[in-house]
Amino acid sequence: MAWEEWEQLKATAAQRRSTQMQLNQLPADQGSSDSGGGADADLRISKTPWTSASRVADELRTATTSGLTDLRPASVGTAAGTEGFACTAALKETRTTWEARLTAVRDECGRLHGTLAKTGRHFGEVDHQVKGRADGVRVGNTPAWAR
Repeated sequence: MAWEEWEQLKATAAQRRSTQMQLNQLPADQGSSDSGGGADADLRISKTPWTSASRVADELRTATTSGLTDLRPASVGTAAGTEGFACTAALKETRTTWEARLTAVRDECGRLHGTLAKTGRHFGEVDHQVKGRADGVRVGNTPAWAR
C-alpha cells in the first residue's frame, strides 16, 4: 500500500467519525410499540413482562382460591353419601392432600404476584434514575441544541 493511499484511507475514516457519542440502537421506525415512550424518546422503559407475569400470578391465585372454595362443600356431600364404604377414607385423604397442594399453589401465586409487581416498579424507577443521571452528563463539544 502506497503512502498516499494510506493517507487517503485515514482521511476518509476521519470524515466518517463523529465527535458526538452515539449509542447502538434500532432506528426509530423499528422500535417496539410496547416498550413505552414516544417514537422520539431517548430512553425506552418496559415493565410489561413483569406486570404481565404479576397479573397472571394474581389470576392463578384467584382461580385456586375459587377451586378451594368449591372443593370443600363438594367433598362434604361425598363423605356423607359414602359412609361405611372403604373408599371414604381414601376420598378424605385425597381431599386433604389436594387442599394442601392447592393452598400451597395459592400462597405461592400470591407471593409471586407481589414480588413481580414490585420488580416491575423497581425496574421502572431505576430506569428513570439512570436517565436522570445520564441527562446530567455533559460531554465536551456538545452543540447548544443538544444540551
